[in-house]
Amino acid sequence: MNVETINIWAQLIASIGVIVSLFYVAAQVRQNTRSSRAIVVDSLARSMHDLAIQMAQNDQLLTTATMLKDWNSASEMERARYASFMLGYFKLFENGWFQMRQGTLEREQWEGYDAFLRTVWMVPTVKTWWSMRRTFFAPGFRNYVESLEEARGIPSLAQLTRTEK
Repeated sequence: MNVETINIWAQLIASIGVIVSLFYVAAQVRQNTRSSRAIVVDSLARSMHDLAIQMAQNDQLLTTATMLKDWNSASEMERARYASFMLGYFKLFENGWFQMRQGTLEREQWEGYDAFLRTVWMVPTVKTWWSMRRTFFAPGFRNYVESLEEARGIPSLAQLTRTEK
């Protein structure tokens, strides 16, 4: 075996090593992407859960968030609570919307958030609040929200809390 043959074999083995390492790196990137997606999905779910727990543990917040019927006749405190609460919800929705558009959140996962967003959006006081706070959100998300239609067959939060007689 001459030096030239040894050099060709060494280059071939090195090339195979590079290809194998590229497959390994690709597998690691794919695993990291899955982990990142899982973290985002968990973070969104946890944020939604935290807001729901706050409502469940605070009678005033629950009443303000679900039963505020008229923005103008509400007290300053009720409007302030409602505005803060809605800002939190809508920032969460905006985050989910961006994650879905980037492909981090699967469309199937977004469907639940979207249905809830549609339910919240149909409340007249939410639209009043939105008209005063819409500039707090990205233009694409604003357009998305403002084009929403009612989520058919899904009861409102107020309907869920009423008792039938």
